[in-house]
This record gives sequence, structure tokens and C-alpha cells, in this order.
Amino acid sequence: MIPLFAVIGFRTTGRRTIRLWLPLFLVWLLLLPLVLVLFPFFLVGCLILDMNAFSAIAAGWSVVAGLRGTHVEINDPKNYILLRIV
Repeated sequence: MIPLFAVIGFRTTGRRTIRLWLPLFLVWLLLLPLVLVLFPFFLVGCLILDMNAFSAIAAGWSVVAGLRGTHVEINDPKNYILLRIV
């Protein structure tokens, strides 16, 4: 299943931590028309490179679905950045 939310956190200069919840399902909906427009070019590229289009789509889907559960945290005395994909 593709990730639906991302949490981005950072520390401000006043030592206050701000966390933002970003709804990724809205990003997926916005990208859908672009994917539909570029899909014929993708198929032609797969034919030219002699690739199986279904395998390429499955690999891309696996990469996107594998993003779920990603947790990156950078913490030092001056900076704090958090990226968590739920």
C-alpha cells in the first residue's frame, strides 16, 4: 500500500519544534493526470529499450510502497529535522 501521510519536523531558532502532517494522498491525486499523460511515452520507451512494461511498473510500485515506514531524523545542537512517512 502506498504511503498516505508524511510528518516533517524541524526546530526553530527559539528551540520550538514544529511538526507538519502532509497528506500524501493529495499529492498522488495531483500526480495522476501527469502519469496518465506520460504513460504512452513510457510504453514507447519500454518498447525501444526492449523492457517488459509490466515489470517496470511493478518495480516502481514496489519502490513507492516501500517508502512506508521510512524514518529519518537528524539531530545536532543547532539543527533538528525529522521526516517520517506513515
